[in-house]
Amino acid sequence: MTAKPTILVVEDETIVAMDIRHRLSNLGYAVADVVPSGEQAVDAAQRLRPDVVLMDIMLAGAMDGVQAAGAIAQNCDIPVIFVTAYADEETLQRAKATQPFGYVIKPFNDREVYTAIEMAHYKHSTERLRRKERRWLEATLDSVGEGIVATDATGRVNYLNAMAGRLLGLGLDQARHRPLERVFPLRGEDGQPVDLLPGALGSECPLRAEGLVLRGPAGEIPVDLTACAVPGENGEGRGVVMAFRDVSGRRETMARLRSTVERLRQTVDATVQALVLTSEKRDPYTAGHQQRVARLAVALAARLGMDGQRLEGVRVAGLLHDLGKIYIPAEILSKPARLTPMEFGLMQTHPGVGYEILSGVPFPWPIADFVVQHHERLDGTGYPNGLAGEAISLEARILAVADVVEAMSSHRPYRAALGLEVALDEVRKGRGTRYDETVVDACLELFAAGSFSFEG
Repeated sequence: MTAKPTILVVEDETIVAMDIRHRLSNLGYAVADVVPSGEQAVDAAQRLRPDVVLMDIMLAGAMDGVQAAGAIAQNCDIPVIFVTAYADEETLQRAKATQPFGYVIKPFNDREVYTAIEMAHYKHSTERLRRKERRWLEATLDSVGEGIVATDATGRVNYLNAMAGRLLGLGLDQARHRPLERVFPLRGEDGQPVDLLPGALGSECPLRAEGLVLRGPAGEIPVDLTACAVPGENGEGRGVVMAFRDVSGRRETMARLRSTVERLRQTVDATVQALVLTSEKRDPYTAGHQQRVARLAVALAARLGMDGQRLEGVRVAGLLHDLGKIYIPAEILSKPARLTPMEFGLMQTHPGVGYEILSGVPFPWPIADFVVQHHERLDGTGYPNGLAGEAISLEARILAVADVVEAMSSHRPYRAALGLEVALDEVRKGRGTRYDETVVDACLELFAAGSFSFEG
């Protein structure tokens, strides 16, 4: 059960004061003290900290009840109830200025006093809790790293947090009741003013906007912003809350990151080209083979719907797919006749050698896997591991078709070029058995449409 509030009585008529004390005691209230003047009332309120003050307006001394009530409200945050015989307009106006929590006209009955005390105590406790929650909320909002600005439905500012104040160069007192566009001057990247208030009031939360520029005291600041309407009772927006963040640091970080990525890409390209050159120095008769396979493989992958980084992975794998041939003796690579079974067996080791070389390189793609699988076949007749079907990556299946078409179309030490039509006929015959049917179809469509040429 909640304890009843303690009462400070301020009354300069002794008999009336005794009557009030008696009534309060009968109602179960503890009377902290009874004092006759405004000066004593302020002192007692500060010392005793009662829950409620019952104050007569006309008091002994220089300070009347209205003045004492104002001092108590300002210094002690204690609710004051006026108990007076005066109800004229002038007295009421003076009393209202102190924002009292009740006004009881003498003579009064116990029920009137009881109701006034309980309502005053409840109202004051509720307001105190609301103020505490508001201070807690403001402290929380001031601690976040985003600027927050709130407006009413007409677009006038009624709140901004500490971060917003720093970015805008003004405090809440300077910003309050001013139009949003004056406090928060936003521009688009094209330099034109941006008014987000109508959109925020008329849309579902949240409304996000990027690429904006805020003109602050230190110059223009790039910002991203989120806005949300504060709903009213009838569903219409009562105002808007906007949270914005300075993204200049993020943009600088992204620019540095892009620069770093570009340097890394250039390093990867230079490394790949060095490896390709090393491979071709060992096999001059197939110089350009890996570049042409890479070009065809990328065209096939793009036709199959790959894009972005996955296409780049296909390109790099195409450039390096025969890197393992640096392990093969030069006389076998340039032999102007068909290889013996032993020589062919040695040649079949080049995908595995390529895998050993590339598996230690931290590419963004599994290049070593693509390279070791590029001579595997769907029916399991390929090498070096006899993989079949879905066990072979799509990138390796693309490389297999591109490799066969380029090799049969080009000259070799042991034979003249067989021509493109023969090469396409080979993959056509192996469609769905040795070679992936979707890759073969893409290859046939590519050349039939004239969309690709090795000489391009």
